[in-house]
Amino acid sequence: MLNMAHIHLLINHVPILGSLFVFILFSVALVFKNGFLQKVSLWFLAGVALSTVVAYTSGDGTKRAVQGLPQVSDATISLHEQAAIYGLILMFLVGIVSLVGILLYSKRPVLPVYFRLTVLVLLLGSVGVMISIGFLGGQIMHPEIRS
Repeated sequence: MLNMAHIHLLINHVPILGSLFVFILFSVALVFKNGFLQKVSLWFLAGVALSTVVAYTSGDGTKRAVQGLPQVSDATISLHEQAAIYGLILMFLVGIVSLVGILLYSKRPVLPVYFRLTVLVLLLGSVGVMISIGFLGGQIMHPEIRS
């Protein structure tokens, strides 16, 4: 039977790899001026934002499951948890922006320049933040990546 730790381990890679995938997809769409791929990127981005909520909310159950285990540091858990809050806020903003784009620009052939730049900046930020959160989370149970 799945518990929160299982769910967290299954879903926590989606915000990391998903934001990287969408960044690449959106960048390709910008380079080739492909409005369809720009809009598809927004849909994927909304999905990545939703997965971030699941990853974050499953974190408390995972924390309870690993606290007290040998070689698990409460300080490392706390760092991961604090970074995850920032990631959740950022991805909430990203999700709102992507939904606004889906709703406002669905009839246009391409997204407006200011909106494309906004999405690109948010994607760059989300990729960096999600990789950082994943690295901190990995340090909790993987001593081989601790410094």
